[in-house]
Amino acid sequence: MRKNIYYSLLLSALVSTSAAEETRQVDKHEHGVGELNIAIEGNSMDLEFMIPGADIVGFEYIAKSDVDRALVDDALIKFDEFSNIFSIPNASNCNLIKAEVSINQGEEHEDEHDHDEHDDHDEHEEEAHNEFIAHYSFSCGNIKEIDRINFPYFTTFPNSGELEIQFVSELGSTSFEVEGDKPFIDLKGKI
Repeated sequence: MRKNIYYSLLLSALVSTSAAEETRQVDKHEHGVGELNIAIEGNSMDLEFMIPGADIVGFEYIAKSDVDRALVDDALIKFDEFSNIFSIPNASNCNLIKAEVSINQGEEHEDEHDHDEHDDHDEHEEEAHNEFIAHYSFSCGNIKEIDRINFPYFTTFPNSGELEIQFVSELGSTSFEVEGDKPFIDLKGKI
């Protein structure tokens, strides 16, 4: 049931944000721009990151060389320790109960075609839009103490330029745009 409420709240926030930004056309996949959804319900907090591969490892194609695979493995290790990505106040007494990190491997059209049939291979390579997806679930003893979330993410992954954040709690929804020069969100009065 908790997941149903989470997704209902998240959907509500996304619909509200879409309506408020009708005139803004945002490419679903934009280099330098990651997405973060945060949902708080009761004493639970869920964070879900969706970040283009280029922002994390410098490329978006499927890792083929040993060097590429090492970059991906290193990035996954960094995501496993959430304090590399974000931090929340210790006073909130939040405990991580679940973390999942994966890579959404977009289609690589180049693999579908014979190389001799096409002259413009770069166009096909650019169509692969791989994303790192990380989901973190917390149970918090004092969730109202979360008045700010910091993002060391920008230091951990210096290719990243911005996080577009959708935030939902029982008090409502809001959105933030966070960049490396001000890597935090202020949540006073929002939980």
